[in-house]
Amino acid sequence: MKRPAMTAGSIGDDDVAKQRSESAAQTGRGAAPAFVDRSVPLYYQLANLLTEKIVSRELLTGDRLPTEVELVEQYGISRITVRQALRLLEEEGLIRREVGRGTFVTDYRPFIGGLKVEGSLEDVISLGQNPVKVLSVQSVKAGPDDAEKMGIQPGDPIVRATRIRLYRDQPYSYIVNDLPAEIGKRFSKSDWKGVVLKTIEEKLKIPLRDAEQTVRASLADGTLARMLETKIGAPLLAVERVVRTDGGRVVERVRIHYRSDIYAMKVHLSRGDHPERRWAFASRQKAK
Repeated sequence: MKRPAMTAGSIGDDDVAKQRSESAAQTGRGAAPAFVDRSVPLYYQLANLLTEKIVSRELLTGDRLPTEVELVEQYGISRITVRQALRLLEEEGLIRREVGRGTFVTDYRPFIGGLKVEGSLEDVISLGQNPVKVLSVQSVKAGPDDAEKMGIQPGDPIVRATRIRLYRDQPYSYIVNDLPAEIGKRFSKSDWKGVVLKTIEEKLKIPLRDAEQTVRASLADGTLARMLETKIGAPLLAVERVVRTDGGRVVERVRIHYRSDIYAMKVHLSRGDHPERRWAFASRQKAK
């Protein structure tokens, strides 16, 4: 997204000094992780984080943003820094402010494009071999985005599990699994420590037909920074996958954020013998 030049003159010398003071103070605050780069103005980093939430559809059109006070507490920064970040988003048309009501996401429609590749669900199942720490498993009501992705109605019950996958005792991925209630309720506690798709297919005897996966660049917000033991604004790899069974019914929606300093994704592409043949997909995803 387009940003103004990050110079002292663009926000005022006093503001720069204030933000440098905030950055220095963050090392003594246990509640909020430090931002990834103290040489970049904090308002700019916060604006990027909020933009990421809008682009990734974590915040949907019409959703209300946290209040200025809530953002101050969440990120450990000053109110003037929060206001500068919000003003930047407002100038770019991503949010609108309504007096007495709050700040809301506008009707933002991101461009979606990229290389289409084909692959195997066996590749996906084989990835989940590293240890998993289960944070929570709960029944929740599907929101509008959940309903759209899973082919259900808003308010329908789903089972949501949040987990962290470890590599050499270090967290490298934060996972949110959403399953239809009739499937998720059949999982035992130990099942959530394994490979979800393997449990669905081998234990529950539900055949897996295909999946759609989206991969994009992302940034760590306060929550992800804490969960993945990294800094706010650190680069992440975000993966969202929807898996279907026969008849096109969705059996799982999963959202994963990977630390890019630990995890890498490698894709091999080949043409085969026929020049019009689609690219074949061979995934080799592993921790560094």
